[in-house]
Amino acid sequence: MVTHIHAPASSAFALSVAVSPAVTELVDRVRPSVVQVRSEAGGAGTGFIWRSGGAILTNDHVVAHARGRLHVTLTDGRSFPARLAARNPRLDLALLQIEASGLPAAVTADSRDLRVGELVLAIGHPWGQPWVVTAGIVSALGEVPVRDDGTTATYIRSDVRLAPGNSGGPLLNARGEVVGINAMIFGGDLAVAIPSHVASEWLALQPRQRPSLGVDVRRNELPAGNWAGRTHGLLIAGLNASGAAERASLLIGDLLVDANGAPLENPAALRDVLEKHTTGSLRLAIIRGGAALTVEVDLGI
Repeated sequence: MVTHIHAPASSAFALSVAVSPAVTELVDRVRPSVVQVRSEAGGAGTGFIWRSGGAILTNDHVVAHARGRLHVTLTDGRSFPARLAARNPRLDLALLQIEASGLPAAVTADSRDLRVGELVLAIGHPWGQPWVVTAGIVSALGEVPVRDDGTTATYIRSDVRLAPGNSGGPLLNARGEVVGINAMIFGGDLAVAIPSHVASEWLALQPRQRPSLGVDVRRNELPAGNWAGRTHGLLIAGLNASGAAERASLLIGDLLVDANGAPLENPAALRDVLEKHTTGSLRLAIIRGGAALTVEVDLGI
C-alpha cells in the first residue's frame, strides 16, 4: 500500500518562507562565478570560473562549432577575449582562459557524495536570458554510452529546467557547491550533467601554466643594512601592463629581497619560486626608498 502524505497549506507556506531566503542568499553568492560564453559570429552558452586566474570551464559543444573569437562576459559587465586551453569532446568539456585574475571562483564538491533526491540548482543563460536560476532534484546517477564501442561516461540526471544557452553552466547542491556541469537536455524535462569529480580528474591532467609576476628584473646590490647576510636582490626594471606585480602596486625601482621567505639573489631564484608556487598569493619582501616593506601579490592561480 502506498501512503501519500500531504503537508497542510500553512506548513508548506512556512517551509517556503524558511527556505526561500537561504536559496536567494546562495544564488547571490554563486552568481558572480557564472559567466556567459559567446562567439563573434553568434551563439552563446554558459560557463563558470574554475580558478581565480581566469580559467573558465564549459561544455565542448559550446565552443566546438563557434565561428570567430570567443568572449567571456562576467556579471559585472566586463567582457574578455577567451583562448581555448583544452577540450575533450568525449566528456563534452572545454577549458577556456581569459586574461584576468582575482576572479570569484566557484566552490566545487565531490559529486561522488551526491545522492538521489538531493536539491540541485542551475544557473545559466537559456535562450540568451542572463543568469536565470532553476531548481529541481537529482533523479538518477549512472552511466551513459558515448561511443559505439561501449565506452560510457558517468552522469547526473535531474529535473532542473534547462534550455539552449544553459549548456556549460554549473549544477549546484544546496550549499552552493558545483556538483556537475550541465550538458544535455532531453524532451524538455530531463537534464544531464557531467559530474564535478569527472571534470576535476580531467583538469588535473592538463598542463599547468606557470604563474607570472609580470616584471623585468636585473640583479642588483642591496643597500647597507641587515638583510640576513644577503648582498643582492632583484631590481624591477619594467612592469607588464595589468600584470600581477602592477596590480599589487609594485613600482619600477623596487628591490625584491625574498619571496615567501626564499632569497631572490638572481632571476633564476625568482623563476624557481614561481615554478613551485601552486596556489594563493605570493608574499614579497621588498625595499622601496630604503624602507623594507612586505607586499602580497595575487598571482591569479
